[in-house]
Amino acid sequence: MKRFFGRKYDDKIIIEDSEFNHLKKVLRMNEGDRLIASVNDENDYYCIIDKIGKSDCVCSIESFSPCPALPKRNITLFQMLPKKDYFDNILAKSIELGVNKIVPFTSQYTMIKEIKRVRIDTQVMTACKQCERSKLIEVTDPIKFQELPERLSNFDIVIFAYENETQPFNPKILENKQNIAVIIGNEGGFSPEEAEQLKKISTSISLGKRILRCDTAVIATLSLISILTNN
Repeated sequence: MKRFFGRKYDDKIIIEDSEFNHLKKVLRMNEGDRLIASVNDENDYYCIIDKIGKSDCVCSIESFSPCPALPKRNITLFQMLPKKDYFDNILAKSIELGVNKIVPFTSQYTMIKEIKRVRIDTQVMTACKQCERSKLIEVTDPIKFQELPERLSNFDIVIFAYENETQPFNPKILENKQNIAVIIGNEGGFSPEEAEQLKKISTSISLGKRILRCDTAVIATLSLISILTNN
């Protein structure tokens, strides 16, 4: 069944805005058709379309169950802002690999300083639908590098993927870790001073001897975490 994000109203689900346009004009769904609705909580709602209006459709909930695609660990990605094409890929793959929150940040080698909120929100919804997650992840406004130490202070572990790290990755660092932060640079990387500062407040890991693109580094790091934590 097709999946849509909507809002819950009593025992009904309302599909509206861009999701309604996709349902009506692209998929040409009709009253009586069935769908899965997400309302940004932990459940999948199995529904039947009662009424299709001019600007929304009303669905009755037939049943619901916990969404099996929601991650078991709380993972936050701290991503140095890269070029737009890289960030598009990072958003989609991070969501597929179980991230709950993305915090973009600027630093010494950052050329991009802001994000386009409407574009980001659309991409988040599309990616969550694609991998069948019922809750939208949060992408914050960009912060400055200087704010990272305070933002990282409450995690069980902070993993810093650093191209100059020589120590091999040790899977045991993830044992019994629930709240996990991951720091990834952009195409310009970190200055030596920034890298040294991060190494003091994190666990620095190597992803091998090849230099990876920033979006590849995100996929590699999050894949390791996802597999090793059964996330």
